[in-house]
Amino acid sequence: MKYTIISLILLFSSTFSFAQSTISIYQIKSGYVAYELSGNTTGTKKLWWDDYGIKTRTETHSTSTIKIMGMKQVKQTNSVEIKNGATHWTIDLATMTGQETSMEGLVDYSEIEKMTEREKEAFAEALLDSLGGEKLAPEMFLGCMCDVISLWGSKVWTCQSVPLKMETNVMGIKATETATEFKKNIAVSAAKFEKMPGVTYSQQGNYMNMLDQLLDENPNEYPDKEEE
Repeated sequence: MKYTIISLILLFSSTFSFAQSTISIYQIKSGYVAYELSGNTTGTKKLWWDDYGIKTRTETHSTSTIKIMGMKQVKQTNSVEIKNGATHWTIDLATMTGQETSMEGLVDYSEIEKMTEREKEAFAEALLDSLGGEKLAPEMFLGCMCDVISLWGSKVWTCQSVPLKMETNVMGIKATETATEFKKNIAVSAAKFEKMPGVTYSQQGNYMNMLDQLLDENPNEYPDKEEE
């Protein structure tokens, strides 16, 4: 359960998920999951991973429909997201444009890696509680006894930290991701996690350097805690 909670926090937070480069996200070395999307967003999603989630590739083909003040908005998504260590690429397949981002040095998880199993358990429990989350009774899904967590308006079923189902209901917007195929410890081509060719990328740079620059340019707005 401790791995599930820590992994879910990383997955729920895109910054954490993309920033880390050495901490394991999943307890399964490699695999593939195909999802069916339903609710306000319909379509499909496919996830490949290797090195326990240090390398991931997500392909999404979906249509999202929401109504705001009686106005219906429809958004088509055909995208690929690739994470390889601290490097992250997002690609819009409709325009063949994308962004390349480096998250090197943004978050340090070395302290978590140094923890004992008991310390990780306590840390995970405290983290979930501080965020208003809740552990629910385990449930069988897709042939696996899954941990079930309720967090931030979502309910997530995970098998060895790999999400197999997610139900979200936030401000009346409902979305469900349901795994229809789950393969564990398979050989995944290294090409899946390489920078996609034929795409026009914009460089987002290193987020740590961007933060340092922001602090240097606005020293009075972001005072050093030691000087407060």
